Amino acid sequence: MDEFQLHFQPKFDVRNNRIVGYEILLRNKEQNPYYPAVKMENIIHNKEEHKSFLVWFQEELVQLLKSFPTVQFSINFAPKQLFYPETHIFFTNMQSYAKQLIIEITEDAPLFAASIEPIDSLTFDKKFHSIFASIKAKGYCIALDDVGSGMNSLDEVLKYVPYLDQIKFSIVKCAKKDLNEETLHLFLNAWQQFSEGYHLGFIVEGIEDQATSDELKEQGILIQQGYYFGKPSKSIKKCC
Repeated sequence: MDEFQLHFQPKFDVRNNRIVGYEILLRNKEQNPYYPAVKMENIIHNKEEHKSFLVWFQEELVQLLKSFPTVQFSINFAPKQLFYPETHIFFTNMQSYAKQLIIEITEDAPLFAASIEPIDSLTFDKKFHSIFASIKAKGYCIALDDVGSGMNSLDEVLKYVPYLDQIKFSIVKCAKKDLNEETLHLFLNAWQQFSEGYHLGFIVEGIEDQATSDELKEQGILIQQGYYFGKPSKSIKKCC
């Protein structure tokens, strides 16, 4: 896994311009690093390569968490990864750091593509409930990434609300769907109200300018993430 490195993007509380944590993002080691999507897709679909990746990832994380014991980090897992036993061994091995970690479940897998073997919807739901319950029992927080997209539709979010601590909404991903500004804000407001109704943390990412940040702050959306606050970087500052 020598071709990978970890980058970090800050999450800001705009009430006091304070960093409240970082999302850990995987990057390659090219001059202009980017997420190695094809490589990771191959790793995720190969059990042995995925096992090796988790060993590397665990070593990197332990070193990081020991260096920054008061900082909270989010780490991303695709749904398919949750069906590998090795992933839950990883969660067990990292359990002593659970309070520092938020497990973000990405939206990038269709419902049934997530499982290792073909299963019906009822069996899938039972299995996923069991997976989420196991992660929660180990003391981790769980977040759903990019709600309203891919696997993380409203129907799916509702199924797993009892296990969730946070949901994240991406302005950038919605903008790419060619929504007009009014529709985008209605969609955003709906998810904000959803998070408040179910007592979930709500993070909006994709903030690229002060005007957008200020507008969201006026709406009561206080935890924000995006290039306006900082691009993914190899270095971090301690949260204050």
